[in-house]
Amino acid sequence: MLLRGVLFFSVAAAPTGGTVAASTPTAPGTSALVRSDSLEHAGLADALGGIFSREKIATILSKLPPKSKIFGYDVGEYSGDDGMDVVLSAMRDDAPRRTIDVHFFINDGPGFRLLRTLTRRYVLEPIEVGFSIDHGVCHVTEKTGDYGWRITGYSAVGGNFRRSSEWTTERMRVGARVTGVGYERSYSYETLLAEEHYYGANTGKSFLRQRYYDLPVFPAALSLPDDMPTEAGDTTGLMISAGGSSWHGSDDCQLFVSARFDSSTVMFRVRVHDDRLLHHADPDSADHLDLWFDLSRRNRVRPDGTRQRYARRTEFGVRILMGDGGSHTPVVDLLGTDLVQRYGAQVDVRRVEIRDAYQTSEFVIRLPRALFEERGTLLAAGFVCAYHDVDHPANLRWVTVASTAREYVPGRPETFGRLHFVADPVHAYEWENIRAAALAAKLRRAGLLPLPSTRETTGRRDTPGR
Repeated sequence: MLLRGVLFFSVAAAPTGGTVAASTPTAPGTSALVRSDSLEHAGLADALGGIFSREKIATILSKLPPKSKIFGYDVGEYSGDDGMDVVLSAMRDDAPRRTIDVHFFINDGPGFRLLRTLTRRYVLEPIEVGFSIDHGVCHVTEKTGDYGWRITGYSAVGGNFRRSSEWTTERMRVGARVTGVGYERSYSYETLLAEEHYYGANTGKSFLRQRYYDLPVFPAALSLPDDMPTEAGDTTGLMISAGGSSWHGSDDCQLFVSARFDSSTVMFRVRVHDDRLLHHADPDSADHLDLWFDLSRRNRVRPDGTRQRYARRTEFGVRILMGDGGSHTPVVDLLGTDLVQRYGAQVDVRRVEIRDAYQTSEFVIRLPRALFEERGTLLAAGFVCAYHDVDHPANLRWVTVASTAREYVPGRPETFGRLHFVADPVHAYEWENIRAAALAAKLRRAGLLPLPSTRETTGRRDTPGR
C-alpha cells in the first residue's frame, strides 16, 4: 500500500490498505512498525490521479529513477505560490542498505520540477521516513535510533529551498548507557530560537524546560545569502528575562548579537539600545552588557534528573560597563578564573560609532579562537548575551534584563542559551537557490555545463534540481 503523510503506525494501529491521510505523528519511540508494500510508478499515478492530470503526473514519473519503488508521499503547498507541490520517498534498485531518497517536486505550471533529492536513512522499515505538508512547510520525519526521532521542516519560499525547522527527541546517554531522562529540542532556522525540554522518560516529570537563541557563528570571509538569518535578538518583550514590569517597549532597551570566526579569532558584534545610560560604582546598580560562555559542554541535566553542577573554571565572561554617555566612558571587565588567566590578554573590545542612532551603542568583541576549540575543532558552547538596564536613578535596584536566553539567571550556566559554528551554511542548512539551480539545469541540457556529480555526506545525498 502507498502511505500518504507522516508514516508512524504501531502494529495494532496498522491501516489495512488504501491511502492514509496526512496527520500528526504518534509519540516518537514506537519500535514496532507496520510493514508496507511499495508501489511501482503506475500505482503513484493512480494515487495522484484524483488531484492532477495524467500529463502532469508524468512529469513526476519521468524524473524518478527507473525501477524505483515508492513508499510514501504527500501533497501540499511549501513553495509560497499557492500551487500544490508533492514530496515522495522512493528506493532505487541500487540504493545503499537502509537508505531511501526523498524527492521534492514543486508545481511549475503545466508540470512539476524536481527541486531537490535528499537521502535519508531508516532503522527498520522504509516507512519510518514520512511526510506532512502543513502551513507552507514540508516536514520530513525519520527514526534515528531506538529512542530517537527527527522531524526536519523544509520550505521553498523566496527563491530558496532550505531547512526552516528541526525537532529531535532522544534519551540522554552517559557513555554507552541509556538513562531514564528524555530530551526534546526544537530549533527554527528562521528565527534562531530553540526550545529544549528534559523530562522523565517513564514518569513524564519535567526536569528542565528552556527557550533561548542558538546563535550560528559563520566564517568571516564567507558571503551569505541576504535572507539567511545571522543575528539573535528581538524588539519585543520576549527578550526580557527579568524585570518585565518596568520595561516599556523597544525604546527602553533592546539587544542584538551576531558572530563570525576566522583562523585566529571569534568576533561578536553586539548592538544595544538604551533610552538612558546610568553609571554607578557598583555593577549591579549600573547599566552593563554581559557575554557569558560555558565551555564545559556538559549536559544541563544529570542522569538522575537534577540540574547539572558546573565548575567556575569552565566559565568565561566579558562585561562592558556602559558609563553614562558623557564623562564616564565604557569600561571592560573580564570575568572568570582559569580561562581569563589563559586567554584574557588576547581579548579585544572596541566601540563602533553609529551615526544618527540615538542612544544606540555597538561593540565588537574579539575572542581567541582557541577558547572554543578542542583538539583543533570548534565546538558548540553555552552562551548568553544579556543587558542589565537600570531603569531609574532614584531606584538603582529597579532593573530590566534583556537576554538571548528566556530563563537566564546570572551565574547559572544551565540557563544560558547556546552558540554553534557553521563552516558551510549552504550544506548544513541544505540551502539552494531555486532560480540558479533551474538556470544551471537548462545550461546542462544545452550541453553548456557538465553534468553534476552526486555528493555523499553523512548519509545525505544532495542532487541539484532539474
